[in-house]
Amino acid sequence: RDYLIQVPLNDLRSQNAHTLLGSLWLVLNPLLQVGVYFLVFGVIMPIDRGVDSYLVFLTIGVFTFFYSQRVISDGARSVVTSLGLIRTLRFPRATLPIANTVGQALSFGPVLAVMVVVVLAHGNLPTWRWLLLPVLFTLQTMFSLGGSFATARFNHLYRDLENLLPFVFRLLFYVSGVLYSVDHYIDDPLVRTLFLLNPMYCYVTAWRWVMVGNSASGAVMAATAIWAVVSLTVGFALFRSGESSYGGTG
Repeated sequence: RDYLIQVPLNDLRSQNAHTLLGSLWLVLNPLLQVGVYFLVFGVIMPIDRGVDSYLVFLTIGVFTFFYSQRVISDGARSVVTSLGLIRTLRFPRATLPIANTVGQALSFGPVLAVMVVVVLAHGNLPTWRWLLLPVLFTLQTMFSLGGSFATARFNHLYRDLENLLPFVFRLLFYVSGVLYSVDHYIDDPLVRTLFLLNPMYCYVTAWRWVMVGNSASGAVMAATAIWAVVSLTVGFALFRSGESSYGGTG
């Protein structure tokens, strides 16, 4: 238990220890990402995106999407970067992806605070839906941890995976409704149903419904729970299936 808390905290402190702004980069990094996308798609290319407050829409989408991306991408390296520790000590290997997820969850705290400020600054008052924030965050973290387990397993087998993941997430970014409203552009009920197969779309859409009341079907909300359970169950099973080999060369 100490490892699961102390190691992520130490990693957070050391991440930007040698930079001028230090831990402020935990907030500045996602803010700059939002700023770039808003400049391109909100100022330079002011097209109809199907939403009223595009900055709020974009902030929620970018922040929540990149949370899962960081958990899963960093989790892919959690085993291969700890081979020395694995070969030296006996401990549950699952603590490596879990510790990574705990660290990312802690770093999401300041990001969430900024997201709340942006939402409130644009006239969106808290509603009863905000009570669902801890539930939604837990479900997304469960999903992301499951993905972290799976990528850690496969990256140990095939080291090329960590180089492919940025391209996979770039594709997911553009098909998850982060930059645009899926409901505004897609009318076909069958196509909308297919979007439920994209967990990132489900979580981004659910966060927008909870925070600002953007439309989200009951199917989307149910999918957030289903994806969380399926991902964590399958991901952990995959990780455990190769646990005995993690001290080897892969």
